[in-house]
Amino acid sequence: MKVLIVSFWFPPSNVVGAIRVGKLARYLVRHGHEPRVLTTDIVEDRSLPLEIPRERVIYTDYQQRSDWLAALGRTFRSRAPVAVAPGGEVSQEEGKRQRQPARDWFKRQYHGLIHLPDMRADWIKTAVPAGRRLVREWQPDIIFASAPPFTGLMVAARLSRASNTPWVADFRDLWSDNPYYGQSEPSWRRPIDAMIERLTVRNSAALVTVSPIWAEQLRRRHGKAAEVVYNGYAEEDFPHDPPVGDQGEVLTIRHTGSIYPGFRDPSALFAAIGLLGETLRKHVKVEFFGNAGNEILGMAAQYRVRDQVIVRLPVPYSCSLKLQMEADVLLLLQWSDKRDKGNLPGKIFEYFYARRPILLIGYEHGVAARLIRERAAGLVSNRPEQIRDQLQAWIEQKRAGCLKALDPSVSWGLGRDDQFRKLEHILADVLGRQSPANKRSKAALGDE
Repeated sequence: MKVLIVSFWFPPSNVVGAIRVGKLARYLVRHGHEPRVLTTDIVEDRSLPLEIPRERVIYTDYQQRSDWLAALGRTFRSRAPVAVAPGGEVSQEEGKRQRQPARDWFKRQYHGLIHLPDMRADWIKTAVPAGRRLVREWQPDIIFASAPPFTGLMVAARLSRASNTPWVADFRDLWSDNPYYGQSEPSWRRPIDAMIERLTVRNSAALVTVSPIWAEQLRRRHGKAAEVVYNGYAEEDFPHDPPVGDQGEVLTIRHTGSIYPGFRDPSALFAAIGLLGETLRKHVKVEFFGNAGNEILGMAAQYRVRDQVIVRLPVPYSCSLKLQMEADVLLLLQWSDKRDKGNLPGKIFEYFYARRPILLIGYEHGVAARLIRERAAGLVSNRPEQIRDQLQAWIEQKRAGCLKALDPSVSWGLGRDDQFRKLEHILADVLGRQSPANKRSKAALGDE
C-alpha cells in the first residue's frame, strides 16, 4: 500500500503533534507498506528521531506571514499615553493595564480574520504544489492527513480532488468542537470554522480520532463513520532495562509536557501537600518538565509549598520516557470541566507503560479517568483531602521500600502497533471500497 501522509508536524521536530505520525510512518515501513510524508521542519528543537529513510520525507518551505499588528505595537508602545496617578505622578504600569484589554480584543479579531483555518494557513502555498508533483510522479493509493493544524486537512482534500485519490482525516484534536475553542479565536469564528470543516472533510473516505467520545461527536457533525485509533505507546522507545528509581524517603511526583494555565491546574495537589503538615510534606517532591515555570512556581508559593516544587526545562522525548519510569508517581493534568470529557492525551499511554501510579487531576468522569479506574492505575480526584490521604499512603510505601510498579496488564492492548493495526485495516477497507471507475480514472491521470 502506497500511503501519502500529510502532516504539518513530523520528526525531527520535537512537538507532540509529530509523535503519532512519526510512529505511524515507522509502522507502515516495518509492515511492508510504502509511505511518503509531506511536512515541514521549522522548530528549533529537532531531537525527535526520524525513524524512516530521509528520502521518503518531503520537507516543504514554510514561512508564516508577517504580523504587522505586532510590529505596530512594538513601534508605538513607548509612545502610548500613560495614566496619571493621584498627586499628579505618572503611573506607567497603570497606563499599560488600562490599554491591555482593548489591545488584546483587537488582536484577537485581527488574528481571527487572517488565520483561517489556523495560523499555519500559509503552508497551503507550498504544500499543495509539492504534493501535486509527488502525487503525479508517485501515485499513492491513499492519503492520510493528521491534524491539527487543520490546514493539513485542507491540503489533503485538495490533493485528493486533483488526483482522484481517497483520503482519510485524522483528528488528533477536534476542530470546531474543540473543548478549548474560543481561548484564542473570537466567538464569531466558530460558525465559519464549522463551515470550513464540513466542506473540507465532506469528501473524505473515513474519519479517525483518538477518543471514543470525540468519534461520536464527529459522527454527529459529519454524518459519517468515525473510527477510534488511540495514540498508544511504543515499547521499544522506553529503556530496555527498567531504571532503578530513588530509594530514599522522598516521594517523587513528575509531570512531563505542557501546562495550560487556567485549564490544567495542579493547585489541588499543592493544597494536598500543604495539608500534610510541616514534617510530612518534606517527603514529597513535584517535578515539572516544561515551559510554565513562573505560573507553576507562583501557584506553589500561594499554597506555601514552593520548596516542594521544581520546574525544569523541556527534555528530548526519549529522556522524558526514562524520567517517567524513574518517578514514583506520574501526574496527569486535565481541565476539570465536562467539555473535556473526551480528551485522551497521548501521554496517558506512556504513563501506563511506565507502570507508575497515576494521579489524575481534572474532569473525573471523562474517558481518561475511566481508563485509569478500569485498569486500577492510580487515583482520579480534585479533592485535596482525598489526594492528601493517597499521598500519605504512597509516602509510607516509599519509606518502607514497597512502592511497587503497577501490574503489566495496565498497558495491555494499548501499544502503538496494536492501534496502528486497526488503522491499517481502516485504510485497506477504504481501498477495498474504491470503485473500479475511480481506479481507472486515477490510472489515467498518471498517464497524462
